[in-house]
Amino acid sequence: MTEKGFYYKDTLYTRDDVKKIYTANGSGGPKRMGVHLTDGRKILINAVALELNGVKAKTGFFSGTNEVFEGLRAYFEGLST
Repeated sequence: MTEKGFYYKDTLYTRDDVKKIYTANGSGGPKRMGVHLTDGRKILINAVALELNGVKAKTGFFSGTNEVFEGLRAYFEGLST
């Protein structure tokens, strides 16, 4: 991720490339976020699978989320506005 946008599969995407963002509870498990891009690609992010600088993020038992996930959500929401 950069201030200009983010890379996904070796392609740089900018603010204009983010079409839709949604979050959902994972059926009693961790939260998930979907990012729809204008080229038809979809990125699915599971909160429990995230790492930051090589350290696995700890997901809250009841919340199903963590700081890394919330940071990513804020990043993508900032791009889509």
